[in-house]
Amino acid sequence: MEKLIEIKELNKSFGNVKALDNLNFNLYSGDIYGLVGENGAGKSTLLKVIAGHINKTSGSCTVLNMDLDKSFEFRKECGFLIESPAFYSYMTGIKNLNYLAELRNIKIDNEILEIAEFFNIDSVLNKKVKGYSTGMRQRLGILAAVMHKPRILILDEPINGLDPSGIIDLRNFLLKINKEWNTTIIVSSHILNELSQIANRIGIIKNGSMLEEITLEDLKERNKKFLKLVPFEKEELPKVVNILEEKLKIYDFKVMPNSVIEIYSGADRLIIQKTLAKNDIYLSSISIEENTLEEYYMDLVGGGENDIFKS
Repeated sequence: MEKLIEIKELNKSFGNVKALDNLNFNLYSGDIYGLVGENGAGKSTLLKVIAGHINKTSGSCTVLNMDLDKSFEFRKECGFLIESPAFYSYMTGIKNLNYLAELRNIKIDNEILEIAEFFNIDSVLNKKVKGYSTGMRQRLGILAAVMHKPRILILDEPINGLDPSGIIDLRNFLLKINKEWNTTIIVSSHILNELSQIANRIGIIKNGSMLEEITLEDLKERNKKFLKLVPFEKEELPKVVNILEEKLKIYDFKVMPNSVIEIYSGADRLIIQKTLAKNDIYLSSISIEENTLEEYYMDLVGGGENDIFKS
């Protein structure tokens, strides 16, 4: 599988604030990559660095085998919608599109107009953008980002301002161009359920670092029932791990940041309890659970409820 973006130990600081902290990230051809994290986690900063909108502080970043320190030629093959779309408000939608098309040496053809019709903005293209609603501006921004059939499409919170039908249209459109145009896509969003319907890979960012990357296939596998072990004392965690591996030969498990152990293989919980008890280790609880994407996220980042679940 071809690697289109490779980022190693990427750092970005704004004064004393470190927005990206030794972040590593890879994007492969054909991916629809969902990027999730709380406000201020570093999602938009990462996308801006990739797009060449801001300079990195240190680390390496290559896009389509081009080093960002040496060339921005890759942008000809990319489409971007990062934060709010920017247009000349005194111009009509179609004039804005024509202007952008000239910059890219393409022409507005029937296929582009069909996309406008698909997103229900064909009827307002002859109106000035200053009269557009937030949702209409967002639809126009998506159209501007894809009208040259980009090899890589980067979207930052693309459903902002879209109504439910617009969200469904966008979802279907992204799946369509990923398959038919072979467009590789990065989507940043707070709405995990929405990402889980289109993304094949999920990356979770916190405090500027990549906490975890997981494929949707692996996530579905882990959504099967698993054993959740909670030791009485955090200090006993290394002993529990050692017993699982050395005595019970259980290797398909993960230690979560809150000292909870999730066992994904079909282990017998009675045998686990008896074996631990023989070694004077007792659990606070052992239960059969299922892991959703939201729960998986919260296990990684910790904390209470936040807007990452809102839809």
